[in-house]
Amino acid sequence: MKLYDSLSNKKIDVVEPITMYCCGPTVYNDVHIGNIRPIITFDVLNRLSTLLGKEVEFVHNITDIDDKIINAAKTQGIDELEFSNKYFQEYLHILQSLNVKKMTMPKVSENMQDLITYIQKLISSKHAYVSGGDVYFDVASIKNYGCLSKQNIEQLKTGVRKELSKNKKNEFDFALWKQTNEGINWDSPWSKGRPGWHTECACLINKFFGKQVEIHGGGIDLKFPHHENENTQNIAISNTNIAKIWMHIGHIKVNNEKMAKSLGNFILVKDLLKQYQPNVIRWFMYQTQYENPINFSKDFFIQLNEEFNKLIKTIDQTIIDLSIKGIKIQLNKKAINSEFVNALEDDLNFPNAIKAIWSDVKSLRTFFSKKDFSKVNSLISSIYNEFDVLGLKHEDILTEQNTILINKWKEAIESKRYDVADKIRQEFKDKGII
Repeated sequence: MKLYDSLSNKKIDVVEPITMYCCGPTVYNDVHIGNIRPIITFDVLNRLSTLLGKEVEFVHNITDIDDKIINAAKTQGIDELEFSNKYFQEYLHILQSLNVKKMTMPKVSENMQDLITYIQKLISSKHAYVSGGDVYFDVASIKNYGCLSKQNIEQLKTGVRKELSKNKKNEFDFALWKQTNEGINWDSPWSKGRPGWHTECACLINKFFGKQVEIHGGGIDLKFPHHENENTQNIAISNTNIAKIWMHIGHIKVNNEKMAKSLGNFILVKDLLKQYQPNVIRWFMYQTQYENPINFSKDFFIQLNEEFNKLIKTIDQTIIDLSIKGIKIQLNKKAINSEFVNALEDDLNFPNAIKAIWSDVKSLRTFFSKKDFSKVNSLISSIYNEFDVLGLKHEDILTEQNTILINKWKEAIESKRYDVADKIRQEFKDKGII
């Protein structure tokens, strides 16, 4: 399996054991579709690795302390951790609804001593300094700052607005620890305060994976400054990049415009789930390569919903037809289209993986008409396994009620009572099953 590395700009072989870290949300509001694209991408990578029999360890952090959380909690007059836990539980519900596999999900608030120890290491190594109760990383102490985002200091001076503070040595230094008496805070050797965002992920990767994680990523907007600053800290402590492979997932646009609060075009996942089945939301994510932007529109989602329903109906029609003939499906967990696997092993090529699924689905009717039921059985097994890798669910069509109807249908055909058979067929059509 190869993945495109954003640092080296080339595809790199993934080796075992596969360790993965995907940056998680700051839980102060409801997640939008842009928030979930990275975790769905990593979920497929997790599922594919499992299919290939590889050992996987996956960590997805939760930022449950932050200025935004504190300000929002203060407005509502409730405890910050109670406030953030509310949105964390809602996020878990979203992940469950979207069939995302469970993973390790550490909260920042529950790893405070590790963060303090990590920051002290940076201070002791002379890569960080204490100033006025704050702790800052000394960017000048590291060569090639900006290598991940492909920027140099001079470009950054004109292209990025920097946080200004009289306590900094220079404008590019970033906070590892912020002294504050406002909101929840912790005792440290330097002051009462809270850790900086960039050091949280760097510390957690170090805690769970040591010097380097195999695959690390998130949305493309995190490349700078968040991932750049994570990487810089790791180089300071371990003299190596924090990740072997950097994955950056493209933006989701809405009606060809950038999704932004100022434009009022945020699409919340909880609202989308009221209109569409989770399968369609995941299917949307696979319409283009994960590094590329993808455009959301109502018309596109309606089209995808119809497309996915057509795919499911073809599968269900075939299963019913087999059942009428008295042929039981025997699923083979190892059966899978090699073109599907090859596509995903090549930097998670979603469009080609989707093509392989459609190829299998279209072949169902061809081999059914040829009465090659062994091949049909193999294709259904392959489709089910492909669905599993993509986190798509397929409800068993052979429920108790449907099985009774199918048996009546079969009896009607065998006794040549075709009017009865046609009525049962219409009943399945009315249910939207076939």
